[in-house]
Amino acid sequence: MVDEWAEVYDLLRPYADDSFWQWPHTLDPQAIYIVGRVLLKQHWAEITAWADAHPGHIIFSNPAEGSETIVLQLRRLRITDYIKDGRIGLLTSGDLEPGIEYCKTDCYFSNIVEYTENLQAHACVADPEYLRVNKPYEFVMLTGRLRPHRKYMIDALRERDLLTHALYTCLGSTVEMGWTSDLAVKSHEPIRTLPPEYEIARAVDNLASVADSGFVKHELFGNTWGDAIVNARVYADTHFSVVTETIYDYAHSFRTEKIWKPMIMCHPFVAVANRGYYRDLHRAGFRTFGSVIDESFDGIDNAQDRADRIVAVIGDIVAQGSGAFAGAVADVCAYNYEHLRQHNRQERAALPGALRQYLDRLIV
Repeated sequence: MVDEWAEVYDLLRPYADDSFWQWPHTLDPQAIYIVGRVLLKQHWAEITAWADAHPGHIIFSNPAEGSETIVLQLRRLRITDYIKDGRIGLLTSGDLEPGIEYCKTDCYFSNIVEYTENLQAHACVADPEYLRVNKPYEFVMLTGRLRPHRKYMIDALRERDLLTHALYTCLGSTVEMGWTSDLAVKSHEPIRTLPPEYEIARAVDNLASVADSGFVKHELFGNTWGDAIVNARVYADTHFSVVTETIYDYAHSFRTEKIWKPMIMCHPFVAVANRGYYRDLHRAGFRTFGSVIDESFDGIDNAQDRADRIVAVIGDIVAQGSGAFAGAVADVCAYNYEHLRQHNRQERAALPGALRQYLDRLIV
């Protein structure tokens, strides 16, 4: 039984016996209910009481979150203990610390490789102009929420005069979740959106009315997942991407649309992420650019030391020639695009079986 409000509904609908969009008045003790965050929050007392009486028959599903963000959400929803002892199951994205058994899927985010707009954008990669040496910007850095590691990168790159030749955004004016990070940063940053020619179609008309403070992503994209859509010109006019992932201090990886977008556009990247993020990309079959740049920052545990090393690598790429870097790793980028499509197909195909195996372990 699948909650139609749950983000995973479209993936599991073909395999469900039935669905619901309001919490059922009558529950079947033999059924398994996959519930999203909206209904769980609205019917917390009823759902947790049912989980107490029927352990393993409620599955909380939110693949739009993962790693540290799902841990924080479980805490806010007051179900951490339920997840840890198996009274409520968990379907989510990203990697979690030991002690939490869950069903993991990577396809909620990786599926953006099959979006029609992104397939159309990828077609531009075949244009010889795409790999031209002379471009107006060195790199692109698309920053949404102003998390501590993103603010640290903005300030550090600005101090080295590297933002002058960058295409970058900041859609939040105040640092959020500072308590989750060891990085000491200034708390404010001006809102910065893309020039109209680089924005996706649905956002262009909203650029003039976006507020100059707060968190403006929902205004910009009209409460849609606009940040999953690629504008090819962003990548055609830059040599590489600086990807400020969602997770930084928490040492368990969470791959979001932020890393898949440059892969869709065969764009080399430097990822600002948790320790081991590159290691986990490699384990998933992706390649990075260690033959050309120093990626040893991936093994640095200290948050500031890792950030400083990443900034130094970005500076080295720019100093030695961003165009030369992009040209040297074009084969890796082409491989990553094809592997992403394969990875997404495999993840989508594997989800029903993985969930079934998880349920078999959960319900004893």
